[in-house]
Amino acid sequence: MRRFLSLTALTLAGLLLLAACGSSGSSSNSMGMSDNSGMHDGKNGMEQNNAVVAGAREIPVEAGALTFTPKDLQLTAGEDVTIVLTSIDIAHDFYVAGVGHVVHAGAKKTAKGGLMIDKAGTYKFWCTVEGHKAGGMVGTITVAP
Repeated sequence: MRRFLSLTALTLAGLLLLAACGSSGSSSNSMGMSDNSGMHDGKNGMEQNNAVVAGAREIPVEAGALTFTPKDLQLTAGEDVTIVLTSIDIAHDFYVAGVGHVVHAGAKKTAKGGLMIDKAGTYKFWCTVEGHKAGGMVGTITVAP
């Protein structure tokens, strides 16, 4: 009986964790935020992916297990790049403070979204799937002049 209760508790904990990681909220997207506070969580990948500029440098980003790889990206101000987001598990997205939604990749899929930041500085990015940002799925973009 003791073993059964332990197994049941572990199973329930696992199901709750999966439900928390896979759900999506309904907060709205505020494109063009004026600060890098990171307080806005976007729309959880419900937007369309940004248009890609032909010939833009591609930056591969892997998303999964509550992390981005790499977590730090470098761009030049005014440079058009393509974020190539590959989800290794469930659906994830890529949202940049002060810019907005860039790209959403479905579960175990790869998707591309265009990004251009015209002002030098440091910008935070994160996954807007509920609980992912709080779980550490964040990164930094450094934009050189």
